[in-house]
Amino acid sequence: MSLEFHDTGIVSRPILRGYPMKTDLSGNVRRLRKAAQLTQAQLADAAGLPRATVAALEQPEANPGLQVLLAVARALGVSLDDLVSPPPAHRYYKVPLSERRENCSPDGAFRATMVSPIASRGVQIQNVEMDPGCKYHGQPHPFGSQEFFVVQEGTATLVIDGEAVTLAAGDLVQFPGQLPHTYRNLDPRQGVKALSVVVLSI
Repeated sequence: MSLEFHDTGIVSRPILRGYPMKTDLSGNVRRLRKAAQLTQAQLADAAGLPRATVAALEQPEANPGLQVLLAVARALGVSLDDLVSPPPAHRYYKVPLSERRENCSPDGAFRATMVSPIASRGVQIQNVEMDPGCKYHGQPHPFGSQEFFVVQEGTATLVIDGEAVTLAAGDLVQFPGQLPHTYRNLDPRQGVKALSVVVLSI
């Protein structure tokens, strides 16, 4: 989430990106006011605002200025972010096992399971497993992306734009995702477990 303030010349209004402000704001004000055991009139007095302003804040169509938000936040003893962020139940997204997608090489020797939410923006996290002798040509990622590949078990070799990098357990390599790259397990007996994190350009 990003929070930007734009001065319109009349009143500074917050522009919030990433979630619907109005629904979260009205619900948060109501929830935080009740948690503080305040009536609308009491909150209005504490914030130095008309009661009608506080009542309007608890409506879905609320569109307050920055000074109103700051006054209410101070009166409730919370941060501005507490007023406008999604409520706690919506600040996380659990990915159950049933939603995870597994991509395999044609021979099944390379398996990558997506553990980040399918709809997540900006990052892809995958558990990677490579059987002994595995060789898999990775798909280049969008220009500007970065891949972080850390080996958890075994020894992996990544060939990145023609240059081989050998990684033992605990080693990590970072490289521009758009470069051609190949994942290899040269060990004829031991498999490889690793974690791949791709940060996309956004």
